[in-house]
Amino acid sequence: MARLVLGIALAIQVGGLALAALGELRHRAWASRAGALVLVGAWLLEAVGIVATGIAGGGFPLRNGPEYMIMLGFLVLTLYLALWFRSRVSAAVFVLPPVSALMLLVGLLLQTARADEAGFPKQGWFVFHTAVATLGVASLAVSFAMSVLFLVKERALKEKRSLAMLERLPTVETLDRLGFQALLFGFPLLTLGIATGMVYSAELHDRLWTWGLKEIFPVLAWLVFAAILWARFAQGLTGRRSAILAIAGFALALLTFVGMTR
Repeated sequence: MARLVLGIALAIQVGGLALAALGELRHRAWASRAGALVLVGAWLLEAVGIVATGIAGGGFPLRNGPEYMIMLGFLVLTLYLALWFRSRVSAAVFVLPPVSALMLLVGLLLQTARADEAGFPKQGWFVFHTAVATLGVASLAVSFAMSVLFLVKERALKEKRSLAMLERLPTVETLDRLGFQALLFGFPLLTLGIATGMVYSAELHDRLWTWGLKEIFPVLAWLVFAAILWARFAQGLTGRRSAILAIAGFALALLTFVGMTR
């Protein structure tokens, strides 16, 4: 049942994405608004599907790699809708909803009906750690999206290209600021997720660090984002180099999924 609901939500999300993207490319405000409303409908169905997944599994729906990808995709879509309705960065539709849909698709393709591994708690540090860490990565996805749009617009401006999408983008300064704000929100959550993950590991394995990929990649991502923050505050680093590092950091954070499937 949950898989069916999530599959329908994915189809609706792709339809909403196509409609919103068409509106942006053709400068049709009605299509952009309609696409956003369709994406809201997909978001509601995804929420229902995630709740159903948790009920069917008898625990918090972040127990394995596929569930992590499904939840992450849902949170990325959530933040996109919040960004759209609050800041009207409509061109983000070309980055965040596709990333969200891809995450949901990967989660559905790899999802299995197997039970959790023995000994995995359903409450306490496990729930707090996974929820905080996943929200942190979703927030950093917004920084990733703003960085991608920043690089696209900066390159087009340098080459004096006239693209329809560029007219819908904020200034490069605004994109840089929004990406930095998302980083300021997501970095503490990622930090807290890593710290609580160590506590969880100590409870489960009697040691803080096991050298698993799902531990290594988040720490590597943390180091990249920490370097960005240090460079911005201490060196005044902005613009292209900051955007490239943010994209690399998000890619490393996303590779946590690899460790969760092993």
